[in-house]
Amino acid sequence: MIQFLRNILGLGPAEPTNLRKKPTANTQARTLEKEVITDNLEMDYTMVYPYLVSKKTKEIDLTDDLVSVFYESEDIYAPTVQAFVMMDKSKEHANGEIDVFHLKTSNKTEKDFKKLDKHSITNLDNLELPFMYWDFTDEKNEYDILSARITPLSSEKILSRKHMLEAHKMLNSNELLVSIPRKGLIYVCSYLLDTKHIYQFIDIHTYMILTNKQNCELLCEDLFVVKNGEISNVIGLSQLSDKLREGKL
Repeated sequence: MIQFLRNILGLGPAEPTNLRKKPTANTQARTLEKEVITDNLEMDYTMVYPYLVSKKTKEIDLTDDLVSVFYESEDIYAPTVQAFVMMDKSKEHANGEIDVFHLKTSNKTEKDFKKLDKHSITNLDNLELPFMYWDFTDEKNEYDILSARITPLSSEKILSRKHMLEAHKMLNSNELLVSIPRKGLIYVCSYLLDTKHIYQFIDIHTYMILTNKQNCELLCEDLFVVKNGEISNVIGLSQLSDKLREGKL
């Protein structure tokens, strides 16, 4: 089925050529995700971060929550929405994990939401989660791809202009192509590469959608074009959306 789908998409083999069997920069550090409802009097805004999930998420309960739509389209399998989590970076467990708590917003107003959003993006900007050059082949790379270690907030780097400007600089490109296929994953390449390499990048993105070796929840099957640190366009992969709806992946 995977190869059949890839033939439809015109994307070549089911697994990108020379792709390692464990295509991750680092082993995933699993976190505990719980729910917490806080009153404004006890809110510590320095601990609030944006959290992207599919609207069909099973990781957190979005019932009655105020969320903002990060991305949706007519063909998309499910909109990607932004919720909030709380994380105290000073309370790291011996194994390196940090507890992440879902911040319920069912008792918040739109004004509260905007305040949370403002602080969460500032905190994300200041989060030490650098991009790294991702060696995805067993041979010398013909072009650069950036990734980050797998954490609950790695995909959210796309929300931060500061983090995206870092990617522009590292890739020496004023246009980027960004993949956030599954929760905790992010991949970035220059959008000015030749067609061959752009298709290779789409291969990798599609591979991450079709497989789930990291046990990460689906996030978004479309790709984002970034200019000057901000999303400027979207590349839709409606065939992937169709297969997700059919549940045949």
